[in-house]
Amino acid sequence: MPDNTSYNTQEESFETLLEKSLKPQNQFAVGDQVKGKVVFISRDSVFVNISGKSEAIIDLSEFRDKNGRLSVEKGNEISAYVVSTSGGEIRLTTSIGHGNATPELMRTAYREKIPVTGQVTASIKGGFSVMVSGINCFCPISQIDRKVSNDPNDYVHKSFQFLIVEYAERGRNIVVSRRVLLDTIHEKRKEELAKSVKAGDTIAGTITSLHKFGMTVDLDGIEAFIPKSEISWSRQPDLSRFREGERISAKILEFDEDGRMVLSHKQMLPEPWLKIDSFSEGQQVNGRVVNIIKNGAFVELEDGIEGFLPVNRMSLVKKINKPEDVLALNETIMVKILEIRKSEKKILLELITNEADPWILDTSSFSREVHTATVESSRSNGLTLRLENGMEGFAPRSELLKNRGDIPSQYPTGSSIKVAVKEFSPEERKLVLSERGAVSLQEANEFQTYQGECAQNADSSTLGSIFKDRFSEIQNKIKSGR
Repeated sequence: MPDNTSYNTQEESFETLLEKSLKPQNQFAVGDQVKGKVVFISRDSVFVNISGKSEAIIDLSEFRDKNGRLSVEKGNEISAYVVSTSGGEIRLTTSIGHGNATPELMRTAYREKIPVTGQVTASIKGGFSVMVSGINCFCPISQIDRKVSNDPNDYVHKSFQFLIVEYAERGRNIVVSRRVLLDTIHEKRKEELAKSVKAGDTIAGTITSLHKFGMTVDLDGIEAFIPKSEISWSRQPDLSRFREGERISAKILEFDEDGRMVLSHKQMLPEPWLKIDSFSEGQQVNGRVVNIIKNGAFVELEDGIEGFLPVNRMSLVKKINKPEDVLALNETIMVKILEIRKSEKKILLELITNEADPWILDTSSFSREVHTATVESSRSNGLTLRLENGMEGFAPRSELLKNRGDIPSQYPTGSSIKVAVKEFSPEERKLVLSERGAVSLQEANEFQTYQGECAQNADSSTLGSIFKDRFSEIQNKIKSGR
């Protein structure tokens, strides 16, 4: 920091520099932004070499703080604006409002779009009162910030840079905007950031807001967005894990139509299926219902690892018409892993219920019995049936007695028929039933009963007549459904 006693020890006198400054070497216009080096500091002025041998002058007061300390010294590089070139003298300002200002200077700032520094002195109707070096200006509330705070006191008694957007009545009506400058700075930063990074790069920022559709992140003044699908590997990410103001790292995906950077946080996390070996077929685990569709539900076992629970695996003994009759979105349920297909990243699940499993039974007697089944659905290729013990099976069209007409009309939903077991695989829970087979099985059972009766009544008639009469009786019973 320079000492005031050094002002008189400079190699060139103030008078010499002033004389040089009055001899313009280059052409400058009011409003030009220039850069130069400080070559001399007097008691009230700073002399700046802005081009070759051309010097310009800035009021020293622009570089004094509240305590009188200087923030500039010989040799410093500074940036400033040309505010006057009259009489061959080039006068500069780092920002109008740091030193003295006149209505004419404010008009120049308006015309040449030179930023001015002002202090917000009060919150008034529709905006704020702003003082720029003793000149009162008005800033509409929408122009005080890019995202206006709900509390006006966040701005009162604070100094900011503004741009004059309206100058009327010879300076008695001046409207300023801080937002215009902030938008310009923001766009410049966006352009610089876009040039310095590319898709796939890792970047860090601060979470500014959380939404149902994702989160916004501040990248040192530049807003970026992480979509919901890119927050974690989970289909339904738990946003309660994050907090506004928290730092977060992400990978750059792209720039959207508005030029906003789209990020992915989940790509910073391990791929979930790398841990699939921690699960095994037959294992019972807790899972969260993350999506429900017509024929089943997707259950998340761990972030990014989901299994599918078909509607026909939601009960062991009854038909479930809609998954919503049993499950609710985001509900935690207990499921059994039936199958894991690593290459396809698919898992088949079954709902664990308190129902007794009807598929665990004595298969030898089960396959030799005639069963009563209820029609749950009827299609052209056959019937979906439910046995009295809760097992579900299918009777192909070829195994039905009335298979020549329209199957749905001949076997309405809710009706009952007699069936026999044609194929049975408890491991696969596969059951093929046959109405025709039930007739054959009934005939066989009736004939065995007849043989027993014959042995007891051998003296009453001939064997042939008894057989004929009994067989006719069996046929009539089957036809009448008794």
